Amino acid sequence: SSGINAEYGEFQTFQHYFAHVTQILNGLAGAVPFSGLMYITVNWFPPSEQILASGAVLSCLNLGIAVPFLLGSSLLPENGTNLTGALTPWEDGGEEHFYHRRLRWYNIIQGICLLLVLCFTLIYFPSKPKFAPAPSAVTFRRPLKEGIMLLLRRGNFWLVVLAFSLTTGVFNGYGMVMDAILNKSKISQSTAGFIGFAALLSSVIANFLIGGLGAVFPTRKKLLVVTFIALGTICMGVFVAEIQFWLPRSMALIWVMVVIGVMSLTGSAPLLFDQSAEASLSVSEELSSTVMVMGVQVTSMIFTGIIQLIPEDQKDKLNYVLVSSFALATLSACLYRPTLTRQRINAHSILVEDLDWRSIPQIEQAGVTVDWDFQSFER
Repeated sequence: SSGINAEYGEFQTFQHYFAHVTQILNGLAGAVPFSGLMYITVNWFPPSEQILASGAVLSCLNLGIAVPFLLGSSLLPENGTNLTGALTPWEDGGEEHFYHRRLRWYNIIQGICLLLVLCFTLIYFPSKPKFAPAPSAVTFRRPLKEGIMLLLRRGNFWLVVLAFSLTTGVFNGYGMVMDAILNKSKISQSTAGFIGFAALLSSVIANFLIGGLGAVFPTRKKLLVVTFIALGTICMGVFVAEIQFWLPRSMALIWVMVVIGVMSLTGSAPLLFDQSAEASLSVSEELSSTVMVMGVQVTSMIFTGIIQLIPEDQKDKLNYVLVSSFALATLSACLYRPTLTRQRINAHSILVEDLDWRSIPQIEQAGVTVDWDFQSFER
């Protein structure tokens, strides 16, 4: 038996480190699709459809996050059975291993779906359009090193990154312990799962609706972002007041506040991505989108670290971190100074300071007339 125990200990150690490695790889892989989000929308779609296209992509993301909220309540035991132990290859019985097997098959099915998506992407993915959908799509993009240095000096861009990170990143981290926090408020794990699922499912629709508003009112994007983030902050504040028993208990109010709050906060993401492309004009969209995603990942990592530092019986303090982060995101969105550079380029009304002289041949080729009598460039 000593030989089996030693082998079991080695298996546990391997499983422990293998889980960390796969999580790191999963985090790195998750940043890849988002790096090309704004690149595809800018180069594949006309300006009137770009925010809507971003909303469609982010809707799929929210749908993918919503499914685990629903499955978690059915795959895991309601009575809090400890599933942290390793599943050994020699033992295959008992309630704990029953749930382990269910989680294992869930991961296998999820992996198969990802492989199918990868195969379809490799087999059929549309090529870049032969002609640019808008003049702003062919403006000069700075090299990587030069683009990074330029982004570091653009405070306007970092305000957008901060707003996106504090809403999406903090909410992603909060979702990891949402069931435990609601359990302290006498709300069951299955109910918490359904609340999270309904909220994220509604955000799928919200991404399209808010993206459509951004397309209809292209010069009012800041107002839309501030309005929806502020609305989400207020709703989540009422939600926290409810689960902290500061208000009379009303499950209907909890459902409504979470759904509207998550809809507003996640629904503003397409507008924030569009603002990031606007604030980082002349820097490649791949770079600006990557920085946006990195901001979310760093924020989620910090929030996860805070979770580890707080004792189990004081997890409800994360509610204050949640609302404070959303309030700070609202302030960041208010401080953002909107620019209409891309709209002016697309409308053939270009200011000297908006352009790099290396873009002029590409813009003229796209059909924009540049009045050389009134513009001078350092070559």
